[in-house]
Amino acid sequence: MTDKIQPMASSTRGVKHVIDTVFSKFTNATIKKRKVMADMQIIQHLAPGLEDSLFGKLTEEIMFNILHRLSLNELSQMSMASKALSKVIYAYVTEGQFAMRVARLLIKIPISSVLLLEKSQHVGRLLKRVSFLFTVDFRLKFFHEHMQKVQRLVEKESANSFPIDTLPFVGAVLQSFIAGWDEGECLKVFTFMSDCLFLYRSISRFVCDAPGTDLENELFLRRNLRYLFLDRCVTDYDRAIWIGFISNQIGTAQLAKVLLLLYGPINTDGQIDWNFAFNVRAFQQHTNVFFKLAKTIGILQLIPNWSPSLSLEVLVYISNVPNCWLLRSFSSVLLPLSSIDMNLVVKYFDILYKSGRASTASLLMALALMISPQFIGHNFRNEIVVDRSCVHQLISNIINAPRLTPERYVVVKKLWGAVLTLADDFAETAVQDEMHGGNNIDTIDDFHDLMDAWKDLSIILMSV
Repeated sequence: MTDKIQPMASSTRGVKHVIDTVFSKFTNATIKKRKVMADMQIIQHLAPGLEDSLFGKLTEEIMFNILHRLSLNELSQMSMASKALSKVIYAYVTEGQFAMRVARLLIKIPISSVLLLEKSQHVGRLLKRVSFLFTVDFRLKFFHEHMQKVQRLVEKESANSFPIDTLPFVGAVLQSFIAGWDEGECLKVFTFMSDCLFLYRSISRFVCDAPGTDLENELFLRRNLRYLFLDRCVTDYDRAIWIGFISNQIGTAQLAKVLLLLYGPINTDGQIDWNFAFNVRAFQQHTNVFFKLAKTIGILQLIPNWSPSLSLEVLVYISNVPNCWLLRSFSSVLLPLSSIDMNLVVKYFDILYKSGRASTASLLMALALMISPQFIGHNFRNEIVVDRSCVHQLISNIINAPRLTPERYVVVKKLWGAVLTLADDFAETAVQDEMHGGNNIDTIDDFHDLMDAWKDLSIILMSV
C-alpha cells in the first residue's frame, strides 16, 4: 500500500498542542454555537478517568474539524502517541453524528455539482485517515457499513421530496478511499463489492442472455460498474485494472458485450439502446459513444498480463455483438481508435483481407473518409483528437501494410470501387427523394462529404 505511515515524530505533548490549537480556533469561530456544541460532547466515547481531561472538552464540531484539517501522517502520529485519542477518533467516526454530516452533503448539494464531487473525495480521505491502522478486509467492511448508514439517512431525510441517487457519491468516496492501493488490494475491493452487490451473479446472467432480455439487470450492472469502479478513476491504468477484473470472470468475447453495455447510448425510455449502431445517422448523433468505445478498447493494453492479440479479439467481437452494425457506424469506432492505437486498427483490416472480406474493408475505409468531418475537431476530454492527418495515415497504413504489399494494386482498385459505389448510391437516393418529395438533405450532405473524401483519397494515393 502507498498510504504508509511516516516515522512517529510527535509525543503526547504534541497531541495536546494540536488539540489545544484546534479547540481554541474552532471554539472562537463558533462562539455563538456554544449551547449547541455543549449538547454534542463526545465524553461517552472516552475511557473511564478521561472525562475531565483535555479530551473531555472535545465536541463533535471540533472532532470533525480535527479530521478535516490534519493530514493522514499527522493523524497517525497523534494516534500512535495517544491510544486515548485513537479510540476517540474510531468511536466518533463509527457513530451516527459523522454519518449525519456526510448525509447532509447529499441533501443540501445537487447530486451533479462539482462541489459534491469534491466533498465526496474529502469524505473518502477522511475514512482513509481514520481506518489506516486496520487490515484491508476490515477497512472495506468499515467503508461499506458507513456508506450504508449514510445512504439510509439520505433516504430517510429525502423521503418526502425528490429522491436522491446516492450511487455516484458512493463511487467517488470509494475511489478516494482506496487511492494508492496496489492491484492486489484493488482485487479485494472488487471482490468485496461484488459480493455485497451480487455483481458476479448479475454479470453471469447478463452474458448468458441476448442483449435487451433483462433491462433491469442491464441498468443495474451499468450503473454499479461505472459509478463504483470506472467513472471516477484518475488514470487510464486504474480503469484498465477494473476492466481486467471483469474480463477475468467472463473472457474476451463476453467482455465486448459488457463494454457495449457500459458505454452504449440510453434511449428516451431510459433503456440501453442496443440498436444504436443500425441508425444511419449514428455517426452524428452518438459521436461521444464511439469515442468512449474507442478509448476503452485502446486502454485494454494497459491491463496487467494482457496480450495485444486479446485487444484485437475484443474489437472483432464488438463488431458482432449487436449483429446490426452499419459499416459507417463501425468505421465510427475505427476512426478515433486509429488515433489511439493505429497498429490495432491495421491488424483488424489484415483480418478482413485474409478472411476474404476485401469488399467490406474497402467500404469501411471509404466510409471512414466520408464521416471524418464529423470527428475532425471533436476533442474528446482533451484525450482523443481526430484530424485530417489521422485519417490520411489510417488509409496509408492499411494500403502499405506489409502483408498487403503483394496485393496493393487490388486493394487500391477495390477502394476506388467502393467510393464510386457509394457515390452512385447517394446520388440515386437523392434523386429518388427529390422525385417523391422526401427530405434528402442528409443524403446530399453524405454525397458532398463523399466527394470531399474522393479528393482526399486522390491526395493520399499520390503520396503513398
